[in-house]
Amino acid sequence: MRLSGLLKGVRTRSVQGPVDRIIHVLRYDSRRVEANDVFFAWKGEKTDGHRFIAEVCDRGAAAVVLENPSYAMGRNSTFIEVENARRTMATMSANFFGRPDRTLKMVGVTGTNGKTTTTFILKHLLTEPKFPVGLIGTVRYEIGERILPATRTTPESLDLHELLAQMKNAGCRAAVMEVSSHALEQGRVEPIEYQVGVFTNLTQDHLDYHQSMENYFAAKSILFSNLDRPETPGVAVVNADDEYGSKLMQFLGERVRVIAFTLQGRPGAEVEAFDLEFSPSGTKGMLRVGEVTYPFTLPLIGAYNVANALAAVGGALAVGIAPRVIVERLHDTPQVPGRLEKFVSADGVTAVVDYAHTDDAVRKALLVLRGITSGRLIGVLGCGGNRDAAKRPLMARAAVECADYSIFTADNPRNENVESILSQMEAGVAYPRFQGKYERLADRRQAIAHALALAKPGDIVCIAGKGHETTQEIAGQFHPFDDRTVVNDFLQRRAA
Repeated sequence: MRLSGLLKGVRTRSVQGPVDRIIHVLRYDSRRVEANDVFFAWKGEKTDGHRFIAEVCDRGAAAVVLENPSYAMGRNSTFIEVENARRTMATMSANFFGRPDRTLKMVGVTGTNGKTTTTFILKHLLTEPKFPVGLIGTVRYEIGERILPATRTTPESLDLHELLAQMKNAGCRAAVMEVSSHALEQGRVEPIEYQVGVFTNLTQDHLDYHQSMENYFAAKSILFSNLDRPETPGVAVVNADDEYGSKLMQFLGERVRVIAFTLQGRPGAEVEAFDLEFSPSGTKGMLRVGEVTYPFTLPLIGAYNVANALAAVGGALAVGIAPRVIVERLHDTPQVPGRLEKFVSADGVTAVVDYAHTDDAVRKALLVLRGITSGRLIGVLGCGGNRDAAKRPLMARAAVECADYSIFTADNPRNENVESILSQMEAGVAYPRFQGKYERLADRRQAIAHALALAKPGDIVCIAGKGHETTQEIAGQFHPFDDRTVVNDFLQRRAA
């Protein structure tokens, strides 16, 4: 493809050199650049890509997209100066791969909690034998029959558009993806025109990056900002029970069709669930879509999983799936990896592995389990290092208030001291009424083993924080560690 074609829709400050060059590949990793490639340089949090421009030019890069023009000197490459190279890469990547987002029905799911479960349910509701659906999210990427490990919740734009192109080639008719606030603010999902945007909820998280809840909400709102396209309008699916969901609906006004969903009987909601009954095997109740009501069953536990299912129902309705078909498919919804994933020992101890890593998610997970526990509820959780420290005491307090006993341990400490993290957690429960309700044990494997040893038949142990993850990051090193494998190992030892 010629460079001139890649620049369609790109706002440039200046172009030095020819634009009729044939381009082989786009790269943002300087180490992978070869002759006739395009390299994108921007200043990141840790590294400034401009430092590698001379190196990639020496290797024959056909063009360099950059923000600092002082690096565009004395080379044979074409230099394209832009305001934001990362956003420009998104547009050029979409052009390079032939705008696969315009062929696929694009469904984006955003929010603090519930994105992964919602996308898994929604993919299930949309999938038909001859029409596979692609999936992009925290757990994995699915391209037809191929399953790839996820590198991040929302990939860098170049990788994202390549995945979408592969989905198109695999015969997928739709792509369901988690869209993070970071990706939205950094422009990683541009220039995708989503047919459906789904908002699950908003609670405190990522304030180390966004600084305030207002900024966090503004970033999430970007997904919905262009749904009011005159020729190809999109649909917003919004949680009417959430404070920020209500704000989002006010922001959208009459400009966009909104499918609101509710568990609390909010007036005006198009989708509602009520008369819910919970058990260890799942949930049953009544589902109202518009004026018609259907009985439904869902093999997932907890009210918030019903809320996630309602978000998926709204998304499926927006895509055009009939309500009766949706209800039928809800019945055999698959287990979501690391999201209230259950393991049971031979002597009747249940362990649940969940990805909860905010105080709201921890509280909700434990309250769900409280409702189906005949014995004690024991919680195991930690807080990630080099992440929002403000939520650490809040998470600890949620655990101690909702569980009978809690063990604070390491999550992914990254480059922080584990004991320091645990002390910050403990600050949230430094009150006499919480004395004797928790302990701290830095080694995560030991903490899980200790919790399962304390458990008796009828008890439930909730291991929160890492969910589906298969590694633990400590001091820059990734060590094999899967909560689910550890749990299985110790539960089998109980039966031995």
